[in-house]
Amino acid sequence: MPMQPPRIGGARKRVAWAPTRKMPVKRVRGRAGQKARAQVIAEEPLCRKCLERGVTRKTDKVDHIVPLAWGGSDARSNKQGLCDPCHDEKSKAERAIDAEQRRRFDATR
Repeated sequence: MPMQPPRIGGARKRVAWAPTRKMPVKRVRGRAGQKARAQVIAEEPLCRKCLERGVTRKTDKVDHIVPLAWGGSDARSNKQGLCDPCHDEKSKAERAIDAEQRRRFDATR
């Protein structure tokens, strides 16, 4: 079976990939992420949602007020300290909103 000779100079030039839509903000990870979480916990040792209800509970998780997937930033102003139950409740509500938006998007297609 004959082989085809290699092309020299006839190949198309590669173009760098560019996103077609706005991509969410990249999450800070590693030591920088650990330092940022430690800062939030040091500044907010008590759960923000529990304090609004008059309950005193320790901060267990650092939460993005506006999720990164929704266009929120990874800045300190977009982070809050929450206890596990409050974080789970907020995350569940966000997932429900996401699911509803996906259903509406699929219905329009």
